[in-house]
Amino acid sequence: MALSILQPTTRRKEMSFIETVKGALPDYAKDTKLNLDAVLERSTLDKDVAYGCAVAALAATGNGKVLSIMLADGPAHAESAMTAASIMAQNNVWYPYVEMADDEQLKGLPAQLRMNAIASHGGTTKANFEAFSLAASIVGKCHFCVKAHYDTLKKEGYTVEQLRDIGRIAAVMNSVAKVLNS
Repeated sequence: MALSILQPTTRRKEMSFIETVKGALPDYAKDTKLNLDAVLERSTLDKDVAYGCAVAALAATGNGKVLSIMLADGPAHAESAMTAASIMAQNNVWYPYVEMADDEQLKGLPAQLRMNAIASHGGTTKANFEAFSLAASIVGKCHFCVKAHYDTLKKEGYTVEQLRDIGRIAAVMNSVAKVLNS
């Protein structure tokens, strides 16, 4: 069975994240397999940033098994990406809640949710942290957060192609997580 490749084994540790996941994806997910290389290895983003976006997006999917495979490869920005995903896990719920409630009094209240990691950018640059936050927020489907991080990254000098690639990474990581979770 294809999912057995996701079990911790000595052989798996010798394989890269891409090889491991491609080997586990079923034939019906051929497009996801092909997109995996494209979004991570041939992106307009710096490769370390692309992989950080993948970590944040995978964390946002909730598929810990696939995330652990990614983290086993030791991506450069793993801690910062996980920090961004953690903060976005609460913000991607809080801000849509406030919007859905559509209560001016609620909108005027402070969230009173601890978000100190945002000030330190999770230990990386502001642009990297925003990219990781955007990837997690795309998966979290918070249009308020997506718009805020997208606009910030444009001000930080990201091109539309780079912003597109963050979205592509989030989409493919979401597909990988969903297919391998089913």
